Amino acid sequence: MSWSFMARTCRILSAALACIFVVPVMAQQENGTRLPRDVLDQAPPAVQQAVQTAWSNSPALRAAQARLQAAQARSRAAARPLYNPEMELTAERADVDTRSVGLSQTLDWSGKRRARADVGTAELRAAEAGFDRMRLEIGLQWLGGYAAFQVAGEQVALGGERVRILTQFESLAQRRFAAGDIPSLERDLATLALQESRAQQAELVADWAQAQRRLTAIGGDVERLPDLPRNLPLPAALPVADALIDTLPAVRQSRAETDVAAASITVAQRQRRADPTVSVSTGRVTQGVFRDNLIGVTVRIPLFVRNTYRDEVSAALADADEAQAALSDQRLRAVAQANEAGTAYNALREAWMTWESSRASRFGERAALLQRLWEAGELSTADYVVQLKQSIDTELTAASLRARVWQAWADWLGASGQLVAWLSPVAASTEQGTNP
Repeated sequence: MSWSFMARTCRILSAALACIFVVPVMAQQENGTRLPRDVLDQAPPAVQQAVQTAWSNSPALRAAQARLQAAQARSRAAARPLYNPEMELTAERADVDTRSVGLSQTLDWSGKRRARADVGTAELRAAEAGFDRMRLEIGLQWLGGYAAFQVAGEQVALGGERVRILTQFESLAQRRFAAGDIPSLERDLATLALQESRAQQAELVADWAQAQRRLTAIGGDVERLPDLPRNLPLPAALPVADALIDTLPAVRQSRAETDVAAASITVAQRQRRADPTVSVSTGRVTQGVFRDNLIGVTVRIPLFVRNTYRDEVSAALADADEAQAALSDQRLRAVAQANEAGTAYNALREAWMTWESSRASRFGERAALLQRLWEAGELSTADYVVQLKQSIDTELTAASLRARVWQAWADWLGASGQLVAWLSPVAASTEQGTNP
């Protein structure tokens, strides 16, 4: 079978794969809708269990949970009555003895409590969205770190195979030099190639250790990680539907902050209205043998003369304008990021599938063939080293491409608001329950 025939066959297979996977997606792209939930693959159960462990072990997520609990308490506090009653006891001994007890209560005449409760409710929604945002970020970091760690392990194995092959090659070169079959220059070249492979292997091990550190830092358990799936998920549907953008935690948080700013305007406006304080007292007055009962009613109303609190209202209006602009900016950025992530994933996915369907992924066969050609004298030592280096570098690049594909998939899911649903349907249903 000629190489040109094999190349044509690979191109035909690639075109067939493109028709199978890309055409249905193009139809959905024209409609601008998301993939149906039953078509969008779920993460394997082992992956779902691993990310649940990462979420449980993450200090950052525990801190976000604490912030959410604090926001819940503040929301309950904002809904409680604004003023407590006051009791006053008075005793005076003089020519006229006076004993009295009084009770006073400031009335929320202007509805400040309702306005504060609205602010608390909006702040709680912002905190809930912030918690969902942190969970999404940790899931995104975990999935990217998981792919990087798995692929780094594969690269270490490939590098070890390179060291093994070049160690065997260097030994053969030493024997052939001793037999007078090759000059010392070619023997030294084999030794240099082996030393370079060992240095490169040390770098690969360092990269693997760095990937392990990143995954451990977010709560991942590197001892119980499942294998990275070989099959890739479906292509991303573009453009992203507006409904997906609106469910993003960052957009929800920004919208809740806009509601907080709008409710704060009402609080500032009602703060300009005076709340009266009503006091009722009763007691007894004694002067010698004369005694008399007394009853008093007092009404106190603050006079906002020196400070009308008008500037606070102006500041609240400006904060609301800023929050609305921030929401628009956040949404525009979210749309651009989602479309970019989907385009990147589709391109990387196609490149990986083309690699998988080509003969370029047969490193073991190429290495064995190169060694046979060199031992037969049909390939010089320099050509052997160059071609073997090219083969292993291509294999390592393909492994890196696989990690980039999964990172792009994670970015796409995160940018389109589907990452938590893909990693954990239970967590996704909880998140949907906190949506405004």
